[in-house]
Amino acid sequence: MEEIIMKNRWQIVIAIFTLVIIQNCIATEKHGSNFIKGNIKASVVASSGKNFNFPEQTPEFLASTSNCGICFSGGGTRSLSASMGQMRGLQQLGILKNARYISCVSGGSWASAVYTYYKSEASDDRELLGVDPGKKERKNWSLSDWGSSLKHSNLAHPATADFEKMIAGYILEGPEDMAWINAVRDTFFKPFGLDKNNFFSLDSSTVTKIINENRSLQPDWNFSDFDIPKEGRPYLIINGTLLWPVELEDLDKVNRVLVQFTPLYIGNPFALRLKERHHWFKNQYLNTGGGVLDTFAFGSSGPDASLGAWLEMPAEYGAFSIWHASGISSAAYGYDESKTDIKGLLPRENYWAVTDSEKSQAVSKDQYFSDGGNLENFGIMALLQREVKKIIVFVNSETAIKKDAYGTTIDSDIAPLFGLNDSGFPNNQVFVADDYASLANKLWDSYSKGGLAIAKERYTTKPNDWFGIPKYEVEVLWVYNAPVKDWIAQLSPEVQHTIHKGIEGKQPLKRFPNYKTIGENWLKLIQLNPEQVSLIADMFSWSIQQNSNVFEKFLAPVQ
Repeated sequence: MEEIIMKNRWQIVIAIFTLVIIQNCIATEKHGSNFIKGNIKASVVASSGKNFNFPEQTPEFLASTSNCGICFSGGGTRSLSASMGQMRGLQQLGILKNARYISCVSGGSWASAVYTYYKSEASDDRELLGVDPGKKERKNWSLSDWGSSLKHSNLAHPATADFEKMIAGYILEGPEDMAWINAVRDTFFKPFGLDKNNFFSLDSSTVTKIINENRSLQPDWNFSDFDIPKEGRPYLIINGTLLWPVELEDLDKVNRVLVQFTPLYIGNPFALRLKERHHWFKNQYLNTGGGVLDTFAFGSSGPDASLGAWLEMPAEYGAFSIWHASGISSAAYGYDESKTDIKGLLPRENYWAVTDSEKSQAVSKDQYFSDGGNLENFGIMALLQREVKKIIVFVNSETAIKKDAYGTTIDSDIAPLFGLNDSGFPNNQVFVADDYASLANKLWDSYSKGGLAIAKERYTTKPNDWFGIPKYEVEVLWVYNAPVKDWIAQLSPEVQHTIHKGIEGKQPLKRFPNYKTIGENWLKLIQLNPEQVSLIADMFSWSIQQNSNVFEKFLAPVQ
């Protein structure tokens, strides 16, 4: 039922696009193309079986960081807004920097990528993540005060932008497979100085090596062609999905494979050989994963050589930017629409598997990519691959938590992780089924008592051959998007009344805080109002700080 609802939503989305194009033949700003021609040198790193090689995991990196990570889930502008508050709360406690990894999907990637790489608008993290109102302000602010408290320098301010008008212009202008990505760039990244067609990398040392190795091949490259993270950031993993083969008529036969976009590399360390029966009973195959490729080389045709460091390979592609990765990660329409006439809007990238390195130029071709949530909406698989011991998962869902005679209802993407209700995600089980009820009940109990919906669980993972996840012990702190009654009690009577009406399904805060991913506000694709953004962000920031003992213990600094 949920898949049918989502498909109908995206059909409505396309109708909105068409309407906006007809009514608003707007001119979109042209961006200079950092188009690469000639040869480059890059590294191709293989994994052996399940002994994955993650290039960031140097002895220095492992020694200086705690083995913990944070997942910011998908959920469009709702997740962007919630993520800002979650980051603010952790930052206020001084513990956000203690995470080894941030793994993110879709709207969570808009927040995480900008937090990691922002260059302008906000002068520091305080301006970027916003400032908590004091006790007096919470008690006296009207709804309009909450709206005006959202500043242009705030990470989630772009949630209030007119996104559908932006994307309509790019659909009209073309190329169609870049329309969504370009709209994501201009809406969520441009305000923070991240709209150039730059590569993205890890640090100045990494960029120096890239430039020096490519000096004779790409003499025009310099530091201004590369964006690097701000100081003190966890290692960023943006999760996307490779779709194959989209030309088959049966949607259920479209394989979905994890692709990770990180500052050092792109790919999937776990090798999967996909097989599908094609026309006239002829089989077709696609190798995926098996290792990773330097981020700046993604889009090249490969080295046609065995694996190694600084291999020479032909390149004729546009620079792959941080906003490009986040645009792919948030293309939520991808899987459902891969069988329709609008599949041309799906992002496409030249792709070859590391396992095919020696014949990469013969097998590389454009493949379709989409939202990480088309496969797994939390980003937890990337951290389980790395055997991260402590994981915080922010489930920024539009599904309201509730309990009735049939049990506790939470986000439907969680159950497949336990092997339940997994017809749409048959490869996602990493935990035993018996542990699902405990999670759902703990979330309900903390919510029903008036606090943050939170549950800390210990698991022994089930080996997963689709993602290449081994058996090991992990502790997961689940944080669910649900109204926090203790926080609501801190607000003015007017705002309390409006929120309670919203929870009942009445405007102007309808469904608070579980705003719909698509079409929450009338005739708006993903746009939220400033008060919707500010309130959900403050709810999480306040609640995390109220639970400081839990979060500080979980994200303890390296010993």
